[in-house]
Amino acid sequence: QTWRKAPTHRTMLALLLALEPTALLLPTPMSGRRAVGASSSPSRSSRVTALDRRQAVTSAAAAAAAATLGVSTAAIADGKPKVVVFGGSGYVGAYASRLLLGMGAQVVSVSRKTPAEQADKVKAILGAPLAGVEYVQLDASTGDLSGVLGGAAAVISCIGIAPGGANMRDGNGLVNVKIAAASKLAAVPKFVYLGLASELASSPIKFVFGDYVKGKAEAEAAVGKDYPSALVLKPGIIAGGPPGEVRPPGPPGMAPVAVEDVARAAVAGALGNAAGTVDGNTAIAAAAAK
Repeated sequence: QTWRKAPTHRTMLALLLALEPTALLLPTPMSGRRAVGASSSPSRSSRVTALDRRQAVTSAAAAAAAATLGVSTAAIADGKPKVVVFGGSGYVGAYASRLLLGMGAQVVSVSRKTPAEQADKVKAILGAPLAGVEYVQLDASTGDLSGVLGGAAAVISCIGIAPGGANMRDGNGLVNVKIAAASKLAAVPKFVYLGLASELASSPIKFVFGDYVKGKAEAEAAVGKDYPSALVLKPGIIAGGPPGEVRPPGPPGMAPVAVEDVARAAVAGALGNAAGTVDGNTAIAAAAAK
């Protein structure tokens, strides 16, 4: 079954700078499963710089968060699965990590930042420190991923370069191609990737930031090839954002999706409760409500 939100309008060029590596983020206060797909053909260069996206979060608050967001703990009742979140000091990853910790999972956050920097960023995003996350400093574009992936039950990749950043194509495409291939080699059973809503990919962004869109498509194609049963989440605008990041509003008429919904959907995929493609904010919100 495929969840899809048909494009209803075109975005305006002035709004494109609001895009995050995975999606648009609206400057609103922070608070607070199911589907099929992928495509495109990779072309890559050797350098991938600046990868840094999403991760980590608190222990006691975590159990409450899992209950609040309605994610069942049954999927991990028989053990403590290891979930590796690439881009671990970022927005969606932080919320996903909090949910996972509250459900008893072992969470490993991977970022180019030092463990202390990751912990500080996560604290800023969530408003509280997160005990229990293993923070690992590693450049996923150049480093050996075998160690961090050993024994993992699932991978969530939130890594990417924002539109207008350096090396957008490889920073969104090649690095995720590598993560998917390394995860497959390490026999990681589940894979979740945060891509880009088709509505945005087909908007004027493809003319302004073509390498960004191509990189996202290459990553989706690689994930679909290595993980036919992966969950590919394709958000558009995500409400809120990390503290200090001021972003222009999104396209008129496009309702933002709550970061909690994106995180909840990602966790469902990591725990094997969802697979396929969930495309667009409406589809993600609907899937998260199930």
